[in-house]
Parts: sequence; structure tokens; C-alpha cells
Amino acid sequence: MDTTVATSPDTASRDPRVFRLFSRPVVAWAFYDFANTIFSFAVITRYFNEWVIDQQGRPDWHVGVMGFIVGLVLIAAMPALGAISDQLGRRLPFLAVFTTLCVLATVSLGMISSVTAALVMAGFAIFAFQLSLSMYDPLLATVAPPEHHGAVSGFGVGLGYVGVLIASILLTIIVPENDLQQAFLPTAILFAVFAVPIFIFVRERRPQRARTSSTGAIVRGALQQVVRTARHIRSDHRAAGRFLIARFLYVDATATVIAYMTVYMGRVGDFSKGDKTAVLGLAMVSAALSAFICGRLVERVGPKRVLSGILVLAATTLLIAAATGSPTLVWVLGPAIGATLGGVATSDRVFMMRLTPPELRGEFFGIYNLVGKLSSGIGPLVLWGGTIWLLHDQGSASVLDASRVALAMLALAAIAGLLMLRPLSDAPRFADDEWQVAEA
Repeated sequence: MDTTVATSPDTASRDPRVFRLFSRPVVAWAFYDFANTIFSFAVITRYFNEWVIDQQGRPDWHVGVMGFIVGLVLIAAMPALGAISDQLGRRLPFLAVFTTLCVLATVSLGMISSVTAALVMAGFAIFAFQLSLSMYDPLLATVAPPEHHGAVSGFGVGLGYVGVLIASILLTIIVPENDLQQAFLPTAILFAVFAVPIFIFVRERRPQRARTSSTGAIVRGALQQVVRTARHIRSDHRAAGRFLIARFLYVDATATVIAYMTVYMGRVGDFSKGDKTAVLGLAMVSAALSAFICGRLVERVGPKRVLSGILVLAATTLLIAAATGSPTLVWVLGPAIGATLGGVATSDRVFMMRLTPPELRGEFFGIYNLVGKLSSGIGPLVLWGGTIWLLHDQGSASVLDASRVALAMLALAAIAGLLMLRPLSDAPRFADDEWQVAEA
């Protein structure tokens, strides 16, 4: 893979800022993806839901309600905090605070005996995690020039899923099958260790415009920015608004199916702990490969085509799995959804970067991650939990048949998101000069 900006030999020899994919800032930024995806896998996907639902005997909708409440709180917090970061021109201090809070909350999950308290603490951990992502994603512009956003985004996402694969192997070895709660402390440690490099090697450029020093003025400026964006989103930021609606729909599908993958496996067939881990492991390998490949494709054909193709794959696989209810197809569903996760995370981050002005990226990426969180909260509560409740708990369908209908509902959400993307252009809309240095 070509990892330098195309330039003449003379220019390259004179310019120390020639881009290198494996420079320390880029690798440090990518390792934060490595770190945070371990948390997402262990807490959101693999262990917490199964621990609450299967080992503690709580119904599916308890987890859905927790996610929904977190989403409601994030509605106010994410855009406002993103706008504050815009006013200050800084992301890294916020990233450090939210990462620390998430790690500490995850540590507590391994020690809490009350399931209700664990649901509250998991909600807080996910809250801090989502806020950290809203500060992390815009830093892509700091570590890479626009023409290499695709490769760097794919590098981060791919490295993240490699980390998940490694963590899944370690956690399978050390976590007893009858006590999944023991997964949370090592998860917190892994998250903390691999998050450190970004704070050492990534340096933000100084803001080009003057910033106020008064806390009150910063907050007022942030609130005015949010109000101004809300008023003008249909005129000045219409493409970004449509993209965010599309993202709500397709993240609804992908986040929900991966969150309930192990629960579905328990209903469709007799899968052991090793089988569940193997399916998720294949999904992670597929996600990593998809991210690396899609990152390169984004640079060649643009994020829209890559994102659209990967959503077609997801919808098709979900519909086939729903129609057949075959246990064997789980071994296809897992890798297909993994490929979707890797491709979506790589391409839609770049797509969003192209649709947003640099001076508003904190706010817009706050909304971007808020949309993802709301969708991943509503999906489990409505499309999954609601379908199971209506057809099985209140109706006569078996829990397996109700789960198959839920898969079909998720496929329809992915298709709706795909249709929303169709009129959008992924051509860069704004000048972008945030990238400053290739080496710390």
C-alpha cells in the first residue's frame, strides 16, 4: 500500500510533513480504536447482555431500557460538549476525561453484586464511552490529510478489530463460563493501557481564530453554536442532516444484531461457549479485513459506494437468516455482520468528515455519535425487544420465530438507511487543512 502523499522527489526531500501511514501520531490514533473497540466488544456485545439476561435472569428489555435512557441523556450532552470543544479548539483533554471515566466505571462492573446497580454503572460507562468517541473521531483530521482519511480510518478500525480478536481469546481463557462478570476488570485494564499512546504522540494544532478564556463565554458560545446549527441545518447543512438520518437507520440494524448475536445463537441452536466465541471471533476477523480493504476502496471510489455496498451485504444476509432460521447460517451471519461493522465504521466516518466544516466538527461528530447511540438504544428496545415482547411474550410465537422476525425488521432498517443515502454526494465540501505534522 502506498503510504505517502504523491509528490515529487524534490518536494518530498524538502518537506518534513510528507504523510506516512505508520508515523507515530497515526499509529497512536489507531491504537485508540484498538482500545475502545475492546470495551465495545466486551461490555456492549459479548458479556454484559448475556450476563444480565441469561445468568441473572433479567428480560431482554431491561438492557434495552438502559440503552434508551443513556441515549436520552446523550441528546443534551453530546452536541453541547462537542460545541464546547469547537469553541476551545481542543479534543484531547475531553478525550482524556471521558476515557478515564469509562475505564473506572468498567472496573466497578466487575465488583457490583446488584444487577440494578450494574445496569446503572454500565449505562454510565457507555455514556462516557460515547462521549469519548465524539472527541476521538474528529482527530482523524489532525493525524492525516483529507486524501488519506480513508486509509487511516480503515487502519484504525481494522486495528480495533484485531484488538478485539486478541481480547476475545484472552477473555475466553480467563473468564469462567458460569461467571461472565469476571470479564469486566480485564476489559478496563486493556482499554486503559492501549488508550495511552494517543495522549503521548498526537498533538493538536493551535486554533487559528481567537478563543475566549471565560468559562461562561465558552458555554454561551457553544449553546449559540448548537442553536445556530439547528436553525440552519435544513439550508446550510442539509446533506449532513440527511446523512445522519440514514446513519440512524443502518446503525440501528448493525448494532442491534451484533449486540444480540450470542442471545440469538442460544435460541436458534445448541451452541457452546466456544462456538459463540468462535462465531464472534470470525466476525472480528471479517471486520478487520473489511476495514483494511474498505479503507483503500474509500480512497479510490469514495465512501458512499463503499458504504452502500456493505449495507446491501448486511440486508441480504439478515433476510436470508430470518427466512431460514438455520443454525448453520449463523456461521455466515457472524462474518457478514462483522464485514458490515468494519466497512461501515471505516467509510461513514470519512463520509461525515467530507460533509462537515472543520470549525463545527466537534458538534457534528457529537451528533454523529449521538445518532449511533440513540439508534443502538432504540434498536434493541423497539426492533428487537419490542418484536420479541409483541410476538412471543404477548403472542403465541416461539421465541425463535419472534427472533427471526426481529432479524427481518433489522434488514428493513438497513435498506431504509441505504435509500436515504442515494441522493447524497460524497465529494469534499469544505477546505480542510487541520493536518499539520506527520511525526510527533
